[in-house]
Amino acid sequence: MSPARLRLASFAAAILLSACGGAPPETPGGGGAAQVETQAAVAAPMDEAARPDRRPLITGPRSDDGLQAILGTGDLAVGVNRVGFVLTSLDGIVTGPVTVTSSYAGPEGEAAGQTAEMVFQPWPYGIRGLHTSNLTFDRPGRWKLDISAAAQDGSAGRAELSFDIAKVTAAPANGAAAPLSRSKTIDDVASLDEITTASLQDPDLYRVSLDDALRNGLPTVVVFASPAFCANAVCGPQVEVLAQLKDKYSGRANFVHVDFYDNPAEIQGDLDKGVLSPTVIEWGLPSIEWTFVVDREGIVAARFEAFATLDEVEAALLDML
Repeated sequence: MSPARLRLASFAAAILLSACGGAPPETPGGGGAAQVETQAAVAAPMDEAARPDRRPLITGPRSDDGLQAILGTGDLAVGVNRVGFVLTSLDGIVTGPVTVTSSYAGPEGEAAGQTAEMVFQPWPYGIRGLHTSNLTFDRPGRWKLDISAAAQDGSAGRAELSFDIAKVTAAPANGAAAPLSRSKTIDDVASLDEITTASLQDPDLYRVSLDDALRNGLPTVVVFASPAFCANAVCGPQVEVLAQLKDKYSGRANFVHVDFYDNPAEIQGDLDKGVLSPTVIEWGLPSIEWTFVVDREGIVAARFEAFATLDEVEAALLDML
């Protein structure tokens, strides 16, 4: 392998290594009455093994073509789901066309799913991004994606990614009532450092508690994220996206940031000191970066696990305005 190719391979490996530092599964639910079951035991305390900031991402094997997929959306359930993954190659992040074919791979045997084109969602900085698409899963159990990516020479590289589909999602699903959880506001603290790890702190994102936002008759965009500790392959500058949306649609919707940690000022770079926000626990979030768009009646209209671009979230919000 040439020195340049070796450096690129090391880059891809570094991304995968950071991914193992922890983001859990995602679960966009499939709509309908079953999704209301998502809210089971939202107030139950989490043990250390179940903490969303402790769980690794799901990664597929590296193929003979040098491709490897990292699942960004592990909280998946029966129905329609936003599925997203980072696809790496020996040359870095794959940004070109990708096609996936899903199949059920449970104990009863395999069953064909669907074939879909994935859209690359580039992130604001650098070359990172997720390939995303809405996929439908008709039964719980083990599923597999066969991934095909076009190479520059016209050939098709292939990779696989396997994961479990649940009956219902862990986090609130589309069509479910958003939990009326209180979140800390600027009036509860002496400094914003006590409620956010963001380096660029926008006080407007902390003026209203989440429960009040969900009851004031406006749509709500809420982001659960801890910007200073966004260290894996699928999380990005989500709070900045929230601030941009707030600047565009101020007065027409609520924009709330809830940090994943209840004590950001005490962590000092040591996540062992981190205490999960009670709001995160009440929402049952199984991974470390989430965005929800909630309608005027307090019903979840769109959910995004891992980083979601401005265009993705804005499109969901515009449906509410």
